[in-house]
Amino acid sequence: MEIMAQDLFEQVPCNLCGGNDYRVCIRPTNRSFDPSAVFSASGGIRGTQQIVKCRQCGLLYVNPRIKTDHVLGAYSSAVDELYLSQEEGRKQTFTRSFGLIERYVRGPGKILDVGAAGGFFLQVAKEKGWEPYGVEPSRWMAEWGNRRFGVNIKPCTLRAAVFSDDFFDVITMWDVLEHTSDPLAELAEAHRILKDGGIIVINFPDTGSWPAFLAGSKWWFYLSVHLYYFTADTIGRMLAKAGFFPLAFRQHWQQLNLEHITKMAGLYHKPLSEAGLKIVRALRMGQCPVPYYAGQTNVIARKI
Repeated sequence: MEIMAQDLFEQVPCNLCGGNDYRVCIRPTNRSFDPSAVFSASGGIRGTQQIVKCRQCGLLYVNPRIKTDHVLGAYSSAVDELYLSQEEGRKQTFTRSFGLIERYVRGPGKILDVGAAGGFFLQVAKEKGWEPYGVEPSRWMAEWGNRRFGVNIKPCTLRAAVFSDDFFDVITMWDVLEHTSDPLAELAEAHRILKDGGIIVINFPDTGSWPAFLAGSKWWFYLSVHLYYFTADTIGRMLAKAGFFPLAFRQHWQQLNLEHITKMAGLYHKPLSEAGLKIVRALRMGQCPVPYYAGQTNVIARKI
């Protein structure tokens, strides 16, 4: 059922400074849509957002935006087989990314992955001797990951999980913070359950990256699944406000197969994507691994 966007929207203040003074950077071009199609781990609808920039602190965010209860309801019922189809490539990406953790933490301990999806990262952590925990709002994804890997994923949000104080050595948020309705509160909760001196690793679409600059308003991460858009500066200040000290920023490279990347191109040009898929399949190149950088950044921060 198609629902008019204005019936789902709410106005929100800046999540970093609390201000209400902003300028509009990108205006929506799609004002009616099926909300059940908006939220999934590997997709979204283009053109549904009005993206604004806070005049006080520079944070980019969606305003007005879809109401939080609609967002959580959509995520909890989401089924995303396309994301799970890329198990091998995602595991290879997470294996490389684990090097960031090993630079700053001595030895295995308790690790929490927020937005764990099907548990690929947690399986990599488990293989390296870590005690894995996860939270994932999609019940289907959480159940799939627990059956497949036995990695203790709770089917809920971070704050709903109610972990004990000072429980984890490491918390990770891979492509998660930009989806949340209150990222500052998510970081505050992470701070509460992280041990003193523990680290948090966050991967986010970086609007200050050169791919974002070159693509402008057509940047591939301007999707309906994202509510916030960070730069190294704004996420660094948000981390500091939540009680963390940023240690390093790194480009985030991923690896997916060629067929999946060609399918994702359909978000921008469906006929071209379909033609590309025919060529890729005809040449039997669909499973070729492709490393790529699309403008994402990793930040590593320590609890202070």
